[in-house]
Amino acid sequence: MRFALSIGLVTLMATLALAQEVRLSLTFVPGSSATRVVTGKVSGEWNGPTPLSPTKPTSFLFDLSVRAENLLTVARVTPEGDGVIVVMPRGVEVKGTAAEQPFELLITPDGDLKFSWGALSFDSAKLPEADRKGLKQLLTLSHSVTISPQGKIKDFQISEAIKEIAPQVDVLFINAVVTTTLQTLLPAPLPAEPVKVGEVWEIALPVLAFETSEPLSFPIFCTLAEVRGDEAVIKVSAEAKGEANLTLRRWSEKDPKVTVTQGEFSASGEVIFLLSVGVPQRATWRMKAEAEGFVTPPEKGASPVPFKFRLSAEIREQLVF
Repeated sequence: MRFALSIGLVTLMATLALAQEVRLSLTFVPGSSATRVVTGKVSGEWNGPTPLSPTKPTSFLFDLSVRAENLLTVARVTPEGDGVIVVMPRGVEVKGTAAEQPFELLITPDGDLKFSWGALSFDSAKLPEADRKGLKQLLTLSHSVTISPQGKIKDFQISEAIKEIAPQVDVLFINAVVTTTLQTLLPAPLPAEPVKVGEVWEIALPVLAFETSEPLSFPIFCTLAEVRGDEAVIKVSAEAKGEANLTLRRWSEKDPKVTVTQGEFSASGEVIFLLSVGVPQRATWRMKAEAEGFVTPPEKGASPVPFKFRLSAEIREQLVF
């Protein structure tokens, strides 16, 4: 009898959990802060031109581990309820092999840069003090992001100091590229209305990385898989494949023109959203991508050079309070 009652209670609780509606919405508390830690593995192959061989395809494999940290602080909340987040870089570390040569890139929290790849090496600590100082300022620049409660990036502003440090940089171009990158890396777009376990919502993510008259859109599907106490588990998937004729945005006309003629991308992930504080606390991702096309050197009359590229990645991200 007790066993039957226990089974009935468990069934009732499970039914109530499935029927429960939850609101998935970001909560912004002015002055609050957390460190965003991203770690992962990235591997793949590049077959195409390189800076050392700009007119002839070169093939090499790469297998890298990545770690990056950023300090996120809620500066203020707008009258519309959006959060203005100040993002301060806290270092990057990339290690592994590329073209069968050891590869290492290190940016310290205070902005020093070390790089080594085979016989190539660079250490900003050995630069003249004025040059070292300028590079450190560039690598530690903070920026602000305005995000809606549903996770949509409404505005991105890089520090005005970049105009003094690197006046040749197109700030509008950086804003477009970084906004796209940040929106892509956000753990999951959130629904405007409360959802139940099992419900699916679709978000059209704008892609600003290409030179198109209108932004492209990329469909992302999200499912509220389960609710475990204070944790809402969101499953995310995305996939795109097909032929194209898309040109990547460039820093300037002096950069090579990269045209993608065919591509394939897929991603899946799991996001843990803390209901009590309204934040995505951690997430895991698996991604695969392949592309091919042409790279045209900037010199007048230069011929396009074909390229092929494939990549796979496993990424973990976490907010540390």
